[in-house]
Parts: sequence; C-alpha cells; structure tokens
Amino acid sequence: MFLLLAGITVANLSSSLCPTAFAQTSLGALTGIVRDASGAALTGAQVRTTSLATGETRTAQTSDIGAYRFDGLPAGHYKLHVEAAGFEQFEVNDINVSPSLVVSYDPVLKLGQVSESVSVTADQVLLNSENGALSGDIPSEALAKLPIFTLNPIEVLTTVPGVQLVSNSNFSNGESIQVSGARPRANNYMIDGEEINDASIGGQAVQPQIPDMYADTVVYTHNAPAEFGRASGGVVNLITKGGTNSFHGSAWELYSGSGLNATDGQTRQITPKDHGNKTRFNQHQYGFTAGGPIFKDKLFAFGAAQWSRFYGNEQAAQVQLPNAQGVALLQSLAAGSGTTATNAALLLQYLSNASYLNNFLDFGNVSSQSLGAACPASSPDCQLGIDLFRRPGVPEQNPDTQWTYRIDYTPRSADTFTVRYLHDRSSLTPDFFANSTSLPGFDTYQGGPSELGQGTWTHIFAPSLLNEFRVAETRLHFYFAPLPSTIANPLYTAPTLTLGNPNSPDVTSLGFNQGFPQGRGQDMYQFQDTITWTRGRQTLRMGADIGRRIEKDLVSQNANGTLTFAAGGSGSTAEGNFLLNQLGPSGAATRTFGSTRMDPHSWRSGGFAQDDIKVTADLTVNLGIRYDYFTSPENILPYPAIDPNNPYAPIDTVFKVSPDTKDFAPRVGFAYTPHNGPFSDGKTVVRGGFGMFYDSDFTNIALNEAQSAPNAVAGTLTSTKGNGLANATGLISQIPDKLNPRSSVTSVVKNLVAPYSIEYNLGVEHQFPWQVAVSATYVGNRGVKLFANQQYNFFDPNTGSRLNPSRGAVNARGNFADSQYNGLEVGVRRNFVHGLAIYGSYTYSKTLDDGSEVFTTSGQSTSYDADLAPGGRRFDWGNSSYDHRHYAAITYVWSPTGLRSDNKGTDAVLSAITRHWTISGASRFQSGAYSTVNLGGLDINGDGSNANDRPLVGNPRAPFSTVGIDGSFVSDADNNPGTPGTYYDLAANNQSGALNPVDPNSVHWLVPVLSGYSRQEIGRNSYLNPGTMYNDVALEKAIPTSFLHVERGQFVLRAEAQNIANHNNVGPDPLPNINLLFVGTPTFLNTEQVREANNRALRFWAKYTF
Repeated sequence: MFLLLAGITVANLSSSLCPTAFAQTSLGALTGIVRDASGAALTGAQVRTTSLATGETRTAQTSDIGAYRFDGLPAGHYKLHVEAAGFEQFEVNDINVSPSLVVSYDPVLKLGQVSESVSVTADQVLLNSENGALSGDIPSEALAKLPIFTLNPIEVLTTVPGVQLVSNSNFSNGESIQVSGARPRANNYMIDGEEINDASIGGQAVQPQIPDMYADTVVYTHNAPAEFGRASGGVVNLITKGGTNSFHGSAWELYSGSGLNATDGQTRQITPKDHGNKTRFNQHQYGFTAGGPIFKDKLFAFGAAQWSRFYGNEQAAQVQLPNAQGVALLQSLAAGSGTTATNAALLLQYLSNASYLNNFLDFGNVSSQSLGAACPASSPDCQLGIDLFRRPGVPEQNPDTQWTYRIDYTPRSADTFTVRYLHDRSSLTPDFFANSTSLPGFDTYQGGPSELGQGTWTHIFAPSLLNEFRVAETRLHFYFAPLPSTIANPLYTAPTLTLGNPNSPDVTSLGFNQGFPQGRGQDMYQFQDTITWTRGRQTLRMGADIGRRIEKDLVSQNANGTLTFAAGGSGSTAEGNFLLNQLGPSGAATRTFGSTRMDPHSWRSGGFAQDDIKVTADLTVNLGIRYDYFTSPENILPYPAIDPNNPYAPIDTVFKVSPDTKDFAPRVGFAYTPHNGPFSDGKTVVRGGFGMFYDSDFTNIALNEAQSAPNAVAGTLTSTKGNGLANATGLISQIPDKLNPRSSVTSVVKNLVAPYSIEYNLGVEHQFPWQVAVSATYVGNRGVKLFANQQYNFFDPNTGSRLNPSRGAVNARGNFADSQYNGLEVGVRRNFVHGLAIYGSYTYSKTLDDGSEVFTTSGQSTSYDADLAPGGRRFDWGNSSYDHRHYAAITYVWSPTGLRSDNKGTDAVLSAITRHWTISGASRFQSGAYSTVNLGGLDINGDGSNANDRPLVGNPRAPFSTVGIDGSFVSDADNNPGTPGTYYDLAANNQSGALNPVDPNSVHWLVPVLSGYSRQEIGRNSYLNPGTMYNDVALEKAIPTSFLHVERGQFVLRAEAQNIANHNNVGPDPLPNINLLFVGTPTFLNTEQVREANNRALRFWAKYTF
C-alpha cells in the first residue's frame, strides 16, 4: 500500500509544479502466474518473452506467488519461455499483446528435466485476470477481413459489449459511438496515445482511413485504469503498425460507384420511376503500405499512403418550395404593381426564378398556404402550393490525400525510440453534409489540412522499473465557407428569409445560410511521462503530462440579418405576409453585430497513480486515483458567464467562470480467478470495479456565447400586434448596433464545472472449449452535473410579463442534468482459429436522464425543460434521447479449408475453386430512439416559449392521431375564432378549417389553455420509434503468388456489400414528425418522408499483399 501512497504524493507534486494532463499508454503488458500441474504457484521461475516481429527480448523472475509481469511491450505477437528447476521447459508461441491493455497468460509446467521442453500455441481467448476494467480490442487480423465502409476502424468497435451506434442526434465529428450510457460526446479518442479529439464539438478531429495502417484498435468501455481520463464514456486508442524483421506491405485499389448500388429509400418513392433520379458517381481509392527492417533487430520503418478521388454527383436534402402552381401564382403577382408585385419578384429571385422546376426531383405536395390579402382581386382565396423537392445530383469534388511514416529504433535492449508522422488533406465541394438544403447560388465547401507527429522513448532501468515518455503535436485547420460563386451572388449579403407557420409545412428558409463561414484551427501539444515499478506483489504506475491547446475559431454571425415572417394578420400565412411586406404578428427582423473570431486557448491537466496488488495468486486488487484540471475556454470572452444567484445583474457585468480544482477521481477494481471449488480450472474470472470519471468542456459552448449578447449585439425588431411590423424588407438597416438590456443572453453559469460519472460493474467471464469465451456483466453509470440549459427570465403566465421585465431572455448552460444507466452487457468471442472467428455482443439496458444534450436532439422540439422554473428539470426525468433498450451486434470471419487432392493437377484446380476464400460480415440491430410528443410552435402555458409545450392525455384508448384543441387556439376557414373552453377536432381543422367540437373523452390528446406548467402534461420522450438494423457482408478470394515463384505474396479480389438487404430504416435522424399541431397533414407521423437515404452499396477491392 505504501507504493500507492507514494505514487499519489508524486502525482500531486507533479501537478502542482506545472500544468499537466493525462498520460495514456499505447504499450501493452503481459503478466500471469507460473504454476505446476497441481495448480501450485512456482517461485523463482525464469521467464523470457520475445517479440516475434522485432526479436526484442525481456526477462523476469516469478515472485513469491509465482507472478511475472512485463510492462511497456509494443503491441504484437510474442513468444513466452519459462524455466524452473525440476520442471520441463515451457514455451508458448503467438501470445497477442494488445496495446493499452494487460494480457494474462498462466504457464503450466510439468515435472521433468530442464533439458526437456513443451511447446504450445496460444490460440485460446485470453481472459483479463488483472483488473476490473471493461475493454475490447479489434486486432489487425479482424480489421483486414471485416467490411469497414467508412475505412475508420472505430466503426468496428460497435460490436464490443457496451458500445452502440449513434443512430440519431450525432453532434460530434467522425465515427460516433455511445458507450455504456454516457453521452456520445463523452469519449476520448487517441492515435498511439496522442489526443485527436475535436475541441469544438467532440469526436475525432483527425480521421486517418488508410487500410492496413492499424495494428489494433482498443476501447475501454467502463472503469478504465487511473491513467486514462477525460472521458465518462469510451477511451479509444488506435495503434499504428510499425516495421518488423520481415518485409511486409500491400498495394490496392478500392472502387465504388453508383452503378453498383440500389436506389435509396427516398429516391425510390418518386413516381414515375426514372433512372435519371439516381445520383451518379465513381470513386477510386488507391494506396500502399510497406514496412521492414533497415537494420535487423535494431531499426525498422513503416509507411503508408492513400489517394481518394471522386468523380460524380452529390445528393442534397429535401426542401419545401413552391410547386408549378405556386410559381405561376407568384409570376402573375410579380407582373402586377405595388408592394405585392415587388415582393413576389423578390421571392422569385431568392428561388433562382424557379429554375428548380426544370430539374429538381418532385416528391409531391405537402401543403397549400393561403395568401390572404396578398391574393389578387380576381382570386381572393388563392393558395400557394408547396411540394417536397430535392436537387438533382450536383458534381462533387472530394479529394483526400493521406500519408504516414513510422520509425522504430532499438539501439540497445534497454531503450526503444519511435517517431511517427501523419498528414491528411481533404475537401468537399459543394458541402451538402453541413449545408444540405442550399439552393443553387448559395453553396459552401468544407476542408483543410491536418497533421499529427509524435516521438516516444521507452527506457528499461531494470526488469521491474520502466519509463515511457512521449511528446506529440496535433495540428488541424478545417473550415466551412462559401464558394467564390456564392460570394458573387447579388443575394449573398441579403437577409435570410424564414417563413414559419405553426401547423403546416412552409417554404424552406431562403438565402445564404449565415451559419457560414465557420471552422477552426487547433494545435495540441503534449508532453507525457509514465513510470512503472513492480516490487513484490505490487505494480505501481504513475504519471503526468503537460497539455496545451492553441485554438482559433471562426464565429458565424447573423451579420446580414434574418427576416422571420409569421402567420396571422391580413396575410394569413407567413408567405402571405411576406408578399404584403409585413412580418406578421410576432414576426421579427434580427441582426447580430459581433466578433467573427475566438481564440479559446486552454491547458488540459492531470496526474495519476495506480497500484495493482497481487493479494494472492488468484486475486488482484486495483487501487488508483486521478486528478484532472482543465481551464475554461469561456474565460477568453469579454463576458464569460452569468451569476445564477443574480441572473438579472446588469447585462454588461463581467463574471468569470471559477476554476474547477476539485476533480479527484478514485478507482477501485478487482479480478478473481478461482482455482479451488467448482471453477478450479482457472478458466473463470470474476471482475468488478468502481470509479469516477470527468469530462471536459467543448468550445462550441463558448462559441455560442460569442454569438449572443452581451458578447455580440443582437438587435431585434418585432411586434405582436395586428400585421406585425410593416416595410419588412427595409427593417434590417434600422436595427441599431447597441447593446440592449432586453437582448436575449446565451451564456454559462460562473460555477460551471466538469461533468462526471460514477461507474460500477460486476461480471463474470468464462473460457469454454473450442476457443470460445463468454462474458456477462452488470454495468451501472450515474451521470452527475451534466451540461444542460436553463432559462432564468421566462414569462410569468399570471402577468404575461417576464420575471424581470427590464431584461430579455437569460439562457445559461450549466451542470443542470443527471442520468442513470443500468445494463446487462454480454459478449461472445472466438479468435481466428481453424479458419473461423466470431465476435458478438448483446446489451439490454435502460438510460434515464432529465436532459440529453445542450442542443436539441432528434425527436424533440427543444433542449429546455417543460417547466422553465429552476428545479423544473426534475419533471423531465425519463427516457434518454440515447436510450436504446436492446442492441445486438455480431461480426464473423470464415475461411474454409477447401478441398485437396493427391493429384497435383487436380489439387491445383481444387485450390483455385475451393481454397483461399473468406466470407466476413457485420450485423447490428438496435431498438428505436424516443421522441417527445410536443406542440412546437404553440405556447399553451404562457411561459413565453412555444417550443417546450406538450399535450395532456385525454383518452389513452382513443386513436393516437385524435387531438382536441381548445378554441382559443383555432379559427375556421373564414378566420372566425373558436369558443374558448370548447375542444375542437384539430385534424379536421388542419384539413379543411372546420370547427368540429369533440368530447375530451373521445380523443387521445388534449391541447388546453394552461397557466404555467402542468404535471399532467405527457412526459418527455414517451414515444418509441421503430428500430434500425444494418447488415454488411464481404466475400474475398486470395490467389497465392507461388505460381510466380513468390512464396510470401498473394493477390486478393474482394467484394463488399453494405446494407445487403437494402433495408431503409425509418429515421433515425430525423425521426418522424410527432408534433401534434401537424395532425391531419401529410407530414404527421409520416415514416416514408424520413426513410433513411441509405441503400445497398457494393464496392470492389483489387489488392496485393506480401
């Protein structure tokens, strides 16, 4: 125990001397107990391990309980040799040491002479008998065979127990995963221990996708050792390959194209059918890897490169635009005179003079909007028809060039040096990923370079004392910005038009998307050091590092202004009010004056110590502690925070975010491998753990502050009366550049701290015959102080005024949410033996929370709680937006042996036809996400928000789509209001304007007039959406090059099918429309409109390996 206390002292001293971060190893460890045939431990046995790749050798002697341990081993396959007096020599080949993990192997020696020997192969699944952490790894053999359509190995981690797809509401960068109940942002991503996290939104800032580049992919899913931090979710480490004593490499071309693919779930709905509806493209990705010795056993090199070139079209998202009838109506209005003619002509200009009618794909009518007083006298009841359209395929430019090299140098047995560099440059033009609804003339691009470099030094002072040092740099510059053709558009600097009708689909926002330009430059510098000391039964690891992040963000502002037209008044609808050049009641003209750059530089600090104690030969106990410290990026702003105890302080009062200095995280774990009793064969491990894990801030929160008052001056002109403000198109220039106390504030609370989770697990793992291991683990996760939103100055429904009438909305992000996860995580694993490998997982879990994100997730109308009062979030406790009750995944690789013959000619034919085939695949099944039944667009409780309202349940046995709405909220086709206190059939009102009274007991939902929040409102996330499934398959034929007298090489022909059943999931992002105000319209619960734009995709590899 004194080792642990000493380590804690050293770690705390290190963190007090300088800013430090987290030391996270990419090296593995091999440990075990040497036993005789009776199960007794052997003391003083000589143990030697040798790398099969580089020849590196280590030696150790077993302790008083027969334990040996080798730390700091590079990932790869090893040979273990054991000698003890009175016993035969024992040698085991091909032990796979995974990076960042501790691998256990217990040699069993037989009585005999030392001159005699026994040699075996380690083909069974090795159990973790050293700690209570939950982890999984995907070795290079599996990465080479499994279909990975993103070419990002993180995709395969979704087959590890506890890891799931993020099928909805993916806000982070790269390949997103959710792990054991944590939020998707709460993951830590590394390459060779070097951080690659996106500072702004989470996820992977850099995504190298070179096939055959990785040696292993590791994820800690729960209760990681103390050296791993910055994540209450998964800790992912991608390990690159290095050179070996054998020359090895590969060269390939990967072809994919639209001609091989099925029609996606959206396009197939178009009638009549036309092959021209399908987006056409071809993509070629070609590259190579090469590695080998420069000086055998001393100096090794490895390099890889890939070039991706795309030729073809890109597919945009669906948009709602006037159809042919609507355009004809606008053209007739524009041919007249006066305000209506002027604005009709302007609307046609925003619509590129309706050129989309000539080539956009038309999915049919979704609504018809009355134009009220904007109608000509000859047609007083005119309506603007709106259809659902999609742009035809647009030529896409999407080049991507990646290359890397790695040098490993072992000048002597005590030292190993490694240098690795990676470079990537990519771009996408036009960018329909981030700007998917843009019309021609308003397109953007995304892209930029990134590079990673690191150097490591591993020094062995003695067999029991080892030090790992790493210095690393991560640099990237990635931007989303307008194309030159967009900047040349006369409407580039014109206001954005938003047309909003509360209960009927309207025209998509028009004009340039002022969310652009945006982007960031991010430089991360790390200096890490970890020391490992084994003494007797204890192994102490302690370390720290210095982490400095230099970040430069482009801040998008509403600099050109936005005109939001609302329904009501003489124009009847938003479209009608635009034509009359009036905003409509509650319509608004907004514009923001603020900085377009932010530099949130930060330190990322921490230290750790962990003591792994071999209490007995069968029981290991882990005791650890970690300390994290992160500086707050918000403090670089002129106005960083608000005081939650005084939210109505003058708007220009400066409050700094207080330093968060209390992030201590204890870790406790154990692993017990019984050798007595019913499980006396050592093939069963019982493991458990408890720990605390902290997350760090992400700078998108600070960026949102930079876009809001008081850091930016956001001016608004609006009126709730009559027709709203007149001369709408001339209002932008009238907005003053002056901070208004009533401006809407988006900030953080000054006591913002790092969210954390309390994690605990208890499980059992057993090694069965046939090289199969099965695990079953209970996993719990309590999320505490999670980021969520709070509104401090909402409207008092009793007075109709804000709580503080002298201030506007005061929104703050803080530690307002909590979560709870309980799950049973089951795993089955069979390593690749005798031509077959299987990895399977099943998770049955429940995730509850009172806030799933600071942004609005799919299936929700707001990220704020239904009760805006402080503490009201407790009424939102329910299913998380990321709750999926069932998740199952399986991957498999099968290489049948084929047929053989003694006849040489026949055998050659059988080899060509039946041998060297491999079938592999991955299937994932996930139950559906949850949505909130809402009334987005209608404020029924008088709190001033029309986004957080929900209906009451009338008769739960009535059909789901029956809604009764209070007469205060509806009027008939002639604009005659309903009777307050009387409920009307909302579907009939939406369809024909009819006011048909209904009995409250005859409808499923009621929309009453409330005074404040009512606990009778339906709870959050009460509607379960359909589940999703994905099935990918690959078929491969290898052709050995022995016929060319090249014995080590082979040609590989490979075909891969993504979504082989061509199943188009409903959603999962966006999810079906569950807003009751749309009941009776074509969009309400219309699953076809949200079918995933996914299809069966085929691609082919031609590859040579040696």
